[in-house]
Amino acid sequence: MIPDSLRARLGIGLLLSLAALFAGLWVIVDVSVHRLLEEQMAGRLAHDGENLLGGLRFDGQGRPVLDKRRIQGIYQQPLSGHYFLVETGGVRLRSRSLWDADLSLPALPVGEHRRLRVSGPKGQPLLLWVGAFRKQGHDVRIGVAEELAGLETGMRTFHWRLLGWASGMILLLLLLQQYIVHRSLRSVAMAAREVSRLERGELAALREDVPDEIRPLVQAINTLLERQRLRLIRSREALGNLAHAIKTPLTLMMQFGRERIPDPADRHQFDEYGQRIREQLDTTLRRARLAGDSLGTRRFGLDDDLPELIDTLQRLYPDRQITIDTEFPAGLTLPLEQQDGMELLGNLLDNAWKWARRRIRLTIDTVGDDLRIRIEDDGPGIAPEERESLMRRGRRQDENRPGHGIGLSLVRGLVEDVGGALELGESAALGGLRVEVRLPRPGGAG
Repeated sequence: MIPDSLRARLGIGLLLSLAALFAGLWVIVDVSVHRLLEEQMAGRLAHDGENLLGGLRFDGQGRPVLDKRRIQGIYQQPLSGHYFLVETGGVRLRSRSLWDADLSLPALPVGEHRRLRVSGPKGQPLLLWVGAFRKQGHDVRIGVAEELAGLETGMRTFHWRLLGWASGMILLLLLLQQYIVHRSLRSVAMAAREVSRLERGELAALREDVPDEIRPLVQAINTLLERQRLRLIRSREALGNLAHAIKTPLTLMMQFGRERIPDPADRHQFDEYGQRIREQLDTTLRRARLAGDSLGTRRFGLDDDLPELIDTLQRLYPDRQITIDTEFPAGLTLPLEQQDGMELLGNLLDNAWKWARRRIRLTIDTVGDDLRIRIEDDGPGIAPEERESLMRRGRRQDENRPGHGIGLSLVRGLVEDVGGALELGESAALGGLRVEVRLPRPGGAG
């Protein structure tokens, strides 16, 4: 199975390439060195053969005689692995080292020589050099042989050394390749870290000073982020503009209905429907005011953004003397983009502000891999049987007073979009409604 890691793929690719290269070099070097050693051995044998030719003479009866001073001691030792044979006129002069064995020399024209592999005494593999000469009017064939065991032993030693050198070089090259790949992929790892920071809202875009191979990807991500940001701005501006555009005609329509509808019951129902539409418009405009200019990818920072949100709510409800207690770790950020954080806490606190008598408590902490938001108030609360239906989109607790329903349904949608959970209950400390939200933290980080 092909691994997903680029580093592993490059490492395996290099290892296979080096293995194939090493196998090819092994064959080439083995054949070349073996041939070189064999040629060197054949050169020594040819030298010994010419030395024997120089020590060969013929007596008065034409019988061949070898000068023993020309015969090296190695040819005098039985089965030494070094042998010679001189043939001329039907006479065979053999080295003592052959003992009771013999050599067979191929027929050759005078002036030629050849080398071949033969089997010697006790099956010894031999390299045989054979040369054909003419001396003092006699045809002479000289064969000189040497055991190949020494050459094969030397080749085996060379093979082991070559294997050790090649293994060391492969290991060194793999380590060097891993180092080069590690340095080359640092920009990829840096881009991955920037994506994580982008997700946490610490960056608005990725840096584009990256290698050419990944620059198009980074640029495409930045372009997508910018388009998404502009689309979000246009969507929110259109929502606010629509609410403003509808509000004035709605006021005129309600005034027209009060003046032109004669039946009091119909007029009351018409006015009630108009008030519902106005409440939803007011909620939409209030959300736009809470959002302000907080567009972008930055996370909602509690230290910086929460005081601004609370100040906005206090200005939206100047006639309500509400005390809010907040408790959260310093430096904590919500795992939400700033605008989404404004929308989440804005809706929850807006509901609490409308229903609380005097006190609101906001507690934010971490529980395992989740971030927990708890908002409690000292208002009338909600009956248990009403809590589930309350979160259905558009449902309100009180038909005559702006209620929790719209805001909570929006919050629930936002929370579910990020894989979180929303729970309603009764505040044990303040006696009113308790709203608890759990949001998963990316990578378990706060």
